[in-house]
Parts: sequence; C-alpha cells; structure tokens
Amino acid sequence: MICNWLRQILLFFLFHVYCISGWAQHYEIPELRSAQLEDLAEKKDIEPQDDSYALELEQFRIHPLNLNTASEEDLVKLQIPDIIQIRNLIQYRKLLGFLLTEHELQAVPGWDIETIRRLLPYIRIGRDESVYSALKERWKGGDASFLIRTSQVIEKSKGFEKPANPDASHYMGSAERIFIRYLYNYKQILAYGFTGDKDAGEPFFRGAQRLGFDFYSFHFFLRHTGIIKALALGDFTVNLGQGLIQWQNIAFSKGSQALGVKREASCINPYHSAGEFNYHRGAAISLEKGNWESSFFISLQKISTNPLADTSGQENLFSSFQNSGYHRTATEIANRNNSEQFSMGGNIRITKPGFMVGMNYIEYHFSRSFNKKPVPYNLFSIKGNELRDLSMDYHYTISNLHAFGEIATDQHKHIAIIQGALVSLNENLDLSFLYRNISARYQSLYSDAFTENSTPVNEKGFYTGFSYRPVQGLQADLFYDVYHFPWLKYRVDGPAAGMDFSVQLKYNPDKTWQLISLYRNEYKTMNGDAVHPGTHPLINILKKRWRLSTVYNISRAIGFTSRTEFIWTDSKGLNQQRGFLGMAGMRMSRNHTDANFAILFFETDGYDVRVYTYEADVLYNYTLPAYYGKGIHYYINVHQELSGLLNKSESHLKLSGWLRWGQTFYPGYKSIGSGLDEIPGSRKSEWKVQVIVQWQ
Repeated sequence: MICNWLRQILLFFLFHVYCISGWAQHYEIPELRSAQLEDLAEKKDIEPQDDSYALELEQFRIHPLNLNTASEEDLVKLQIPDIIQIRNLIQYRKLLGFLLTEHELQAVPGWDIETIRRLLPYIRIGRDESVYSALKERWKGGDASFLIRTSQVIEKSKGFEKPANPDASHYMGSAERIFIRYLYNYKQILAYGFTGDKDAGEPFFRGAQRLGFDFYSFHFFLRHTGIIKALALGDFTVNLGQGLIQWQNIAFSKGSQALGVKREASCINPYHSAGEFNYHRGAAISLEKGNWESSFFISLQKISTNPLADTSGQENLFSSFQNSGYHRTATEIANRNNSEQFSMGGNIRITKPGFMVGMNYIEYHFSRSFNKKPVPYNLFSIKGNELRDLSMDYHYTISNLHAFGEIATDQHKHIAIIQGALVSLNENLDLSFLYRNISARYQSLYSDAFTENSTPVNEKGFYTGFSYRPVQGLQADLFYDVYHFPWLKYRVDGPAAGMDFSVQLKYNPDKTWQLISLYRNEYKTMNGDAVHPGTHPLINILKKRWRLSTVYNISRAIGFTSRTEFIWTDSKGLNQQRGFLGMAGMRMSRNHTDANFAILFFETDGYDVRVYTYEADVLYNYTLPAYYGKGIHYYINVHQELSGLLNKSESHLKLSGWLRWGQTFYPGYKSIGSGLDEIPGSRKSEWKVQVIVQWQ
C-alpha cells in the first residue's frame, strides 16, 4: 500500500507540472455546472438526463439576452449570477438607467470579474425590442434543429447472449442506444418539438416496440401572450416553492457553490429530455396580471411500476416506481406503463418590490395502491392510491439581506419547513444560512429540496456558507452543515446524525490559468456488520476528500486541464478504505474542428470510495462515470462543423457532427460489471456519434 501511495503522489506532481508549465495567453473559466453535476451524481447515484439548462444556454448563445430589458426570471435561467447580484442589477437599472457597455457591469454592486466573464457569451447590451410580439410572427423566423445521437458499448454483455433456457432473463433488443429530437424555438417565447429514445437492450421496430422507440415525448410551450405568461401542452415539468412538495428540474444542494442554497426556476417548463420519469403529461398555464400570478396544471400519464400482489393474489399494489426507463427484459417490458398516474395542482402568488408570498398545492391519484416493502425504515412511507401536499413559500429583501422559505404539510398534516437567507456583508464577503426541519412522517413525490437526504423527509439540519474574495483572482467558498435523522433510513437502523464541512480555494490570477483546491470532510452514521441476523450496530464513518484541479490555456486553440483526487474513509480504525484518481487532458481547436481528450488513472479499495468525474461529451449529453477498483480510462471527443459539405443553395442550413470514443482497462480483472451487464474480460469500450442539423 505504501508503494501504491508513493506512485500516486508521483503521478500527482507529474500531472500538475505538465499542465501548468510553459505557455499562456487565453483562458475561459470552466462552468461550475460540471462540479455541481458530480455532486448530484454522487448524492443520488444516478447520471442526470435533464439537458434543459444546456439547451437554454445554447439559445442564449445564439440569441444573447439583453441585460437592459431582461427580467429577474430571465436572469435566473442563466444560473450564473446569484439572486443578490440579479436584484442589484435590476435596482441599478432603475436608479441609473440602461447600461451603456458590458464594462459597466463592474459598477453594479456585488458583480465580480469572474461572474461577468462567465456571463459574456450569453448576454448583450442594447436598447431595443420587447419580448412581446404578435403570435402569428412566432411561427416563422425561429430556429429549428434536428438531432440524432447513437452510442454502443462494443463488448457484448451477458444480457445480449442467447440464453440456453428460453425463459431465462435476457435483453430482447439490440445493443445500440438511439436518441432523436426535433426542436423549434422562437426567442424562447414559442417552442415545440418531439423526442424519441431507445436504450441499449430495448427492442426497436419489432417485438414489444413495433412503433419504434420505447419512449416518445412531445411538447408545446408558449410565453408572453397577453395575460398568459406561459402555456404548456404535452410534456412539461413543474417547480413549486423551495422543492418541498414539487421540483422536477435539476436542482443542486451542497457543493462547490457555498451560496447556492435557494431554489430558483420558472414554475412551468417544457420537457424535452431522454429521461422517462419525473415529468407531467397534459396541460399547464401560468397567468400574470399586475402583481398577481397563478399557475395551474393537470396531467394523466402511464407509469412503469413494480407490481405487488395483495392478499387476494391480485396485483393491485405496487412497491416502487421503475424510474430507470429501461424496458429490456421480458419482466421490464411486462411492467412498462402498467399503472396510471393522475395529478393536478398549481400555485397563486403576489409579488411586490422586495417581497413575494405564494400558496402551492398538488395532488396525485394512482390506478394501483402504493405499498412499499414492509421494513422498519419504510414505516412512514406513502401508502394508498392518493397523495396531497400544500405549502406556502415566500421571500423578501431588506437592504443586503434576502430571506426565503417554505412551509409544507401533507394530507396527514405532517410538517416540513425550510428557512434560508443570503447576506451580502460587503463586496468581498457573502454569507448563506439554511435551516430545515422535515418530519419523518412527511410524504411528498417528485420533490427535491435542499437536504442531505435525496428526498425531503426525516431530517433536521442547519447549513452555513461563506464566500470570500479577499483580492481579485482569489475566492474562498466554505460551508458547514450539521444534520440529524430522527427515524431510521436505508442502511441506518436507528436515529443518526452527521456533519459535513467543505472549503474550496479558487485562484485565478489572470485569464490564462485557474487552480482549484477542494477539501471536504463528511461524518456520517451507518450500519456496521451484523452481529445477529437482522441487527446491525451503528458506526460512525469519517470520509475525507482532497481535490486539486487546474485549467491552463496556451491560446484560444490549445488548453490543458488536470485533476488529482484522494479519498479516505475510516470508522474508528476499522474498514479503512482509500481511493485515488489522476487525470490529464487537452483541448484543441482549429478552423471548424474542436477536439478534447483525456487519460486518467484510478485505484480505490471499493465502491464506497468511488470517484465521480465529469467528462467532455457531445453537445447536450452528460458523462459522469463512477470510477472504482483499479484501472486506466481515456476518451477522445471531436466536434466538426460540416456545413461545408452542403450545397451553396442550402446555405441556410448548418450541419454539425460529434464523435466520441472512450475505453477503460481493468488490469487483472476477469469480468466487468454484474448481472446481465457483466462483460467478460478486462476492457470496456464505447463509441458515440451525434449529428445536428439547424435551420431558420
């Protein structure tokens, strides 16, 4: 083990010396989104599929947002300035009038150079147009695109082998994954389109899927038409309050942004992603008149569940949702769309300068009764075929203090509370606080609040965050969170507590180089090894993480990146585990071609010290693998503008292509994965191709 760690430390220095030596001219700060996605993937142990934010950013890049006319809601969509910065900009416009140039943003209180630099690709300064336009004008002159993406793991897993027993579980379809999407968008005030998605192993135009894709989706979305603020038909998502009763877009909790504690998003949004769960299908509308705003929605959709027989032997119950979207085996196909979900709800709110208060309501009805596995930690879980939640949310601003919160109750009058505050003490120091108190009996569905748990239930805690910028180019983000779980949890057979501490230093001396150092310390209570059947003692586990990453650009055309990460876990000297990951990458751009590639080494003692890493991928797609065990991974990602292949008569068309290749080696392994996904051998390879055609 000592030799292994010496080798890892040597690799650490080689990576960072390689990536910060030599050249410099231009540097673009990487999006904080990648670090947030890593935190989300680790918290929920899933790979996010909602690409709405990437789509919105691309629209803002094509049609930059005019900061002189942008509303608070428009600025929130960028997810770059925080709510205090947004309100300071709006107040600045009221007092001093329109901005004259982008340089004037430096005079807005709380706006720093880094925020402005990240914002520049998506904004402009102008005095023209209102977003309101005649409805008939919106059907022409917009941007249209058609995307097709396909990928496949080269090595054949057990699921694709023809079983000796015809009744044995196996994948019924081919190994390719295929995704298509058509979108029309007019300045983000009229949008419609459709998507189709086939996962690896699912039939395609045969068997159970004679109509082609396993999942089809359609959306129509209209904004700013008279008193209609938003109208959605087809598939859409709903966000209410601070997420205690409903939040369906991607939302982040603790991570690299110490001030990112408040949920901010439009109530109703179109849904056009590949995920087959956590959205509504029906109709929704938001109405706005003066200081009043109301939103309502109604939805009826088929969902996939795991059926459970009742006492009479009839399958009138279900124990859980099948939220993976996979329908590959005979069992998965049989359970596809086997239940119905009816939902309705909405909110009403009044907004005045510096103040907002709203009421939110939602209810669900299922064609089967929900009945989770009868284990102690599920004692207070949802039961029956209906659920209702009601909440009040609010925020107010006084000088440099912005306070917000939500109080919710379910149909059984169990309470959940979130109260937070953002404070700007001066131009260099910001603070955030968040208190939550959520009953172990509280019940909600499709909710996502700022909690330690993956869903808001069974938790009390207090979070404190600091963001300090002592000098230009240096920023420190720190948070400290303490929490308590009054009732049992999965793998925690008793009341438990925990603590989470993190400090991140970001050094950005000029436009060419950035260095980030992150240290995180997590202290949790978990089950130990069973002493008697069904009985586990509780043990305290300390998990430490240190990460050092750099980005260094020679010019606009060439840049380097590196990352080194160490993880330790310890439970009073027992079950010690360690993990290491080292990565070095490079990007290049020339004419109409962009390419990036990276190689990384990882060595961990087990899954509990896995490392999630965001990797460059084709546009609108995420790759967030969890690395554990011992191995080497590399990937190559190439983007090529292909419009030159088209005839001049088709100059209004834009054609772009992406190609990605990734491969992982596990030396000494006889197989990779488990179950039907087990691959014989020590190598796993995947290719991915994407083509987008755009026109106006």
